Amino acid sequence: TSGATFDGIFGGDTLTVSTTGTFANENAGTGKTVTFGTLVLGGASAGNYSVKGDSQTTTTANISKETVTVSGIVAADKTYDGETDATIDPSGAIFAGKYAGDTLTVSTTGTFADADAGIGKTVTFGTLVLGGADAGNYTVKNDSQTTTTANIAKETVTVSGIVAADKTYD
Repeated sequence: TSGATFDGIFGGDTLTVSTTGTFANENAGTGKTVTFGTLVLGGASAGNYSVKGDSQTTTTANISKETVTVSGIVAADKTYDGETDATIDPSGAIFAGKYAGDTLTVSTTGTFADADAGIGKTVTFGTLVLGGADAGNYTVKNDSQTTTTANIAKETVTVSGIVAADKTYD
């Protein structure tokens, strides 16, 4: 109610106004309509005035997105294939800062540090992309998970076609 002006007030009279407001919905956005409840006059001169029927009943305001910290994303182990691509499993993702009842998912890509076989190899994630019914109300916080580890097992090979060289009796 800051910034309220009063048309029809006399002389040095002082008025304030208070009310409640309700957004059209709870989703993040800009320029969202807020509908006022009953306008209640206050101040030293309030007893001399009543609120006129054509007074302001709405305004607009913004609802900012909440930030969430994402963790719990894993990468699948794989067998050596000469490539650095990793399969990511975000199904166990944890969203710190998410409100109860909201639905969020996350997706991303993953890349092994190199293609060589090894244990506990670093997998770096691409951009974390939020999904789910409430994704539009959230943004990913900068301190979210950016890496995990996974293993690249050695590929097995079948060896055949070996020929022994002929030789002279010795």
